Amino acid sequence: MAKTLEELASTVISDYVTRRMSVFDPGDTASRVLGELKETGRYEALVSSGTKVGLVTVRDLLDVDQSTQTKIEGLWRTLTPIESENTFRGVAEALISDNMRAFPVVEHRKLVGIISQVEIVAAMVDVPELKAYPAKDYVKRPVATLDSGEKVAQARRMMLERGISHVPVVDSGKLIGVVTAMDIVHTFITPGSRMAMGDKTGEKLTRFPGQVNGVMDDQPLAIGLNASILEAVKGMRNRGKSACVMVDENGAVLGILTPREVLVILKGAEPEELPVSILGLEGEGFFEKEIAEEKVRRVVIRNMRIHPDINQVSIRIRRQQNSGERARYQIAARVLSPTEQFNASTEGWDLLASFDDLLEALDATLKRAKRGQPKTARRGRGRI
Repeated sequence: MAKTLEELASTVISDYVTRRMSVFDPGDTASRVLGELKETGRYEALVSSGTKVGLVTVRDLLDVDQSTQTKIEGLWRTLTPIESENTFRGVAEALISDNMRAFPVVEHRKLVGIISQVEIVAAMVDVPELKAYPAKDYVKRPVATLDSGEKVAQARRMMLERGISHVPVVDSGKLIGVVTAMDIVHTFITPGSRMAMGDKTGEKLTRFPGQVNGVMDDQPLAIGLNASILEAVKGMRNRGKSACVMVDENGAVLGILTPREVLVILKGAEPEELPVSILGLEGEGFFEKEIAEEKVRRVVIRNMRIHPDINQVSIRIRRQQNSGERARYQIAARVLSPTEQFNASTEGWDLLASFDDLLEALDATLKRAKRGQPKTARRGRGRI
């Protein structure tokens, strides 16, 4: 049944709780949990001990050596449960603030089930107005990717170090799959697994042999730049995917969208703006800083189709007093991503005109530079 976004945000979660789930004890082995997760296809399992409740997740199991001997007492995380009369907005706020994918749910202090991002995404499919929400405003970037020939062990290490569960896999710069924590856990950490040994006594074989293209999902959910949040959540629900990858017209990865990024819509938060810093405007009262920042932001965002990992922009204005009362301005821009840096500069007597010249120079620099190649500074034309 179709709902408005506000109606869904205000809906209590009771009817959306997954109630038929096994509840594990901290003394249970990882192998028992693995069997449950593989059978149900879930990412997390409930754990209870006395008055404490919590979860153990697939990513918690990534570092398990011997699943039949490892107890989950050192893996699970205790959590304050969610009441079944809580709303979707309340759950979204809790998931974001605690950086969790799911919460145990209680009724009258009794553990009754779990509410997760999966149930939330499924419910958001019934909100037609999400068609007006551009997915590009919410995708996470920069995105860690792996080439198809990279080792599974590298994917696992990346997930543990960065706290992520999805890594897009590329071949010649194009998306060909996604490797997930579930792919790795269910392939290599089976309920009956043991540490492999080599032909020589005491020689260990790699725990995670092979390349990521051998375990990845080779039918990833991909969306284009013009996709809406509604298109994304429908794709995730209908195809049983836990993430979708935004790509350009050539198949290059631009960003990734998981249920976590979608939660901010229910919470009522605005998508995070590209940070723009302008220094040196003190004393230039006629120059509106907010307007200038938005001008810079528009130029950079327009070029993020080519350079999607840009995450910081800074502008520095230097005022040089010459003869008389006239001042000359030097303006320099620096745009950064984790792997690239772009520079542009200009100077002139008129601050507003010189600032517009800087934006033209920066736009040209970003358009001309190809991803992965060295960037050279460009000086814009001055105004005399």
